[in-house]
Amino acid sequence: MTMLDPVLIVPFELALSAGLPSFLAFFTGTVAVCLLCVLVGELTMSLAYFINRDHYAKMRKEMVRHQNLSIKAIMLKDKESYKACNTVANEAFGKSFFANIALFSAALWPACFALAWMGLRFSGLDFTIPLLGVQVGYMLIFVLTYVAVRVSFARWARPRLWPFNRIVEAMRRNEDCGEEMMSWGDLMPRAPAKKEVQDKDGKTAGHPA
Repeated sequence: MTMLDPVLIVPFELALSAGLPSFLAFFTGTVAVCLLCVLVGELTMSLAYFINRDHYAKMRKEMVRHQNLSIKAIMLKDKESYKACNTVANEAFGKSFFANIALFSAALWPACFALAWMGLRFSGLDFTIPLLGVQVGYMLIFVLTYVAVRVSFARWARPRLWPFNRIVEAMRRNEDCGEEMMSWGDLMPRAPAKKEVQDKDGKTAGHPA
């Protein structure tokens, strides 16, 4: 941790040298550290995924296949087949859920590391939020900033920023099992398509096909 201290403290020192007030300098440095944590965490999570890519592809295929079979069984009013397929589908959903939680945890270790480092650097310091006059410690500022940076990165940066957009595409290809997952909405009757006909005055009107 002491080896990285000269690197992690740089954005805080740059913000102070730029003449920013203490709180804004601390906040700017925290944003930079959080962004670094998100980038390193995303790369770590991607590495963990591709090491186990066959396992994730198999889980996805099993989940989609049995979900679709259970819905098709309902369409055919085959209760026994539905129960069997739905049981397997639920087990696959459960495995996928916990596997994704484990995968996501691989992205969090840099944040834990950074939070421990900030405890060494800023423990006991309180910062007054401008305009609000509220005093907060480093931990609350870091946690809220990290969540905001991670959500923003996932929503706007990951689909556009290389190499993360390539990683997302590779994950999508890896889990492409050749069929789309059906939903229970597929059991609902669909409204008939409409076609346009002309009346005597040449106006068009929609009628069921």
